[in-house]
Amino acid sequence: MKKIIFLIPIFFASSLLSQDSLSVNKINAKWVEPEIVFYDKKEEIKEEPIVESIKKDLEFLESLPKTYDNVRKDDLKNILKEIDNKLSRLTAERDSLLKSKIIDTELVETKEKTITTLNKEKNTINLTLESDELKDLNGNLVVDKNNLTVERETYKKYLYWSLGILSLLGLGIVVLLQRKTIKVQDGEIEKQLEDIGKKNTYLEHAARIIRHDMHSGINTYIPRGITSLEKRITPDELKNLKIELPIKMIKDGLAHTQKVYKSVYEFTNLVKQNVVLEKKVVNIKDVLLDYLSNTSYLSQVNISELDELEINEILFCTAIDNLIKNGLKYNNNEDKFVNIYIEEDNLIIQDNGIGLTQKQFEKIIKPKKIEKKEEGLGLSISYVILKEHGFEMTCDKNNIGTKIIIKIK
Repeated sequence: MKKIIFLIPIFFASSLLSQDSLSVNKINAKWVEPEIVFYDKKEEIKEEPIVESIKKDLEFLESLPKTYDNVRKDDLKNILKEIDNKLSRLTAERDSLLKSKIIDTELVETKEKTITTLNKEKNTINLTLESDELKDLNGNLVVDKNNLTVERETYKKYLYWSLGILSLLGLGIVVLLQRKTIKVQDGEIEKQLEDIGKKNTYLEHAARIIRHDMHSGINTYIPRGITSLEKRITPDELKNLKIELPIKMIKDGLAHTQKVYKSVYEFTNLVKQNVVLEKKVVNIKDVLLDYLSNTSYLSQVNISELDELEINEILFCTAIDNLIKNGLKYNNNEDKFVNIYIEEDNLIIQDNGIGLTQKQFEKIIKPKKIEKKEEGLGLSISYVILKEHGFEMTCDKNNIGTKIIIKIK
């Protein structure tokens, strides 16, 4: 088989030559004689007959003229008949291989390529014969303005082949460069994931400090101090000292701080791995009114009758409170309000502010570095909390203001 391997490069190189110059280097093919195809099923294909067959076919190719321009018409017709005979034999060989139970796939494909190549040679001869009909009495080719000449068509074919090869080479280079870029990006992603892991560790540590170290001051020492102070000072003394209002402000501030602490405690608790959000079924209206009871803007919030819902009370109220404060903050009306009601399976937060579109909403909730004080995290936090509950949150700018839609079912 070494001889066959030696002949294959010769066939391949010939495919780049002009169709007008047939030679031994023209055809990329392995041809076999018909008797070799019809071997006994138990026998293996022998090497020597195949090599001999290839030599005979090469001799046929060598006998063909390198150009057909100066060949007489009758000789062209004879060559055409010989090529037809070769095509018939090759077709028979190919068909017998296809019918055989033991099929050499590569050999069948080579036969197909050879048949295609000979058909091209046949077309070239036919075009040469047709071009003779276009010559004038002086032997000059008459150019038809409506059709390209045979020579121009030939050049075009090889131009297309060249462009195709260049395109494939260019595509290969692009693929290699893209693979290199992807490899670099993969390395950057791995580094980012490593950094995120470190930052999550720091965040969980900070959350642990907030949950435990702040607890004593907010829920133990300050409440005890206020209680002790009230026991030592009578109502009359409070009145005489004119510290009733300061004491009330301290107590209200403590209540607010405890509420915020609970919210922060629950929110930072989410950074723990495999944490499950603690929820219970409550009446939404009742818990919202209780949460907003100490706020200065309660009178601007209208809450309709709402359904019972399984939620984490403190986190859910924090999310809704952020939406309420946004609706009142970004509002140019003299009479500001926020309406909360149920619409189908959605909880609606409707304000009469400047309005926020879904596109603006999506931009705001994307993780980013806060560069301005007015760029708060309230909306983003609300979105995260509601998402942890399994609720979907969208935004719509209507003729009233901003309509926050929370799909709760």
